[in-house]
Amino acid sequence: MSDYTFITTEENFLLQQALKRNKQQLGKFALISFIVLLVAAIIPQIYLYTQHTKGDADQSLFSYKNIWFWVWMICFLVALVFALIKVTDIRYWALKKDLVALQKATLQAPMEAVYLENNDTQTNIMIMLENKKKRLFYWMRGALEGYRAGQEVEITYARYSRVIISINKK
Repeated sequence: MSDYTFITTEENFLLQQALKRNKQQLGKFALISFIVLLVAAIIPQIYLYTQHTKGDADQSLFSYKNIWFWVWMICFLVALVFALIKVTDIRYWALKKDLVALQKATLQAPMEAVYLENNDTQTNIMIMLENKKKRLFYWMRGALEGYRAGQEVEITYARYSRVIISINKK
């Protein structure tokens, strides 16, 4: 069902642009997480050291002198970054793998669902394969006009990240 071929120069360029956008998003998420981490670390300290004696504040679990406070902060930061990545559907590592392998695949199947996301800047497509009983999800930048659920399509996509390179009605 899938035919693996080498990605053309133009498709390679499109994947590099997508990788660059994903890298910028990751940088933005790291900055947001760092700011939230600072706020979460500073506010409890201000409260502790203004409302309690210095000895009581130093013994508190929320004190910066307690190792568990820093373990909690690092776990919070990691969870926040991964939550942001999951919510916004970033595929940085898959795109990077596509660029290294330089392979694309072709798939022909009916679309089960087509929906817009991220303020109509991204189209997500869900396909159910007949022989596998498995749903596959694909995404592309921009709004996809004239496509609805149930239509048979031929999709050419980057093999690992499933970023759509081209889509045609059948």
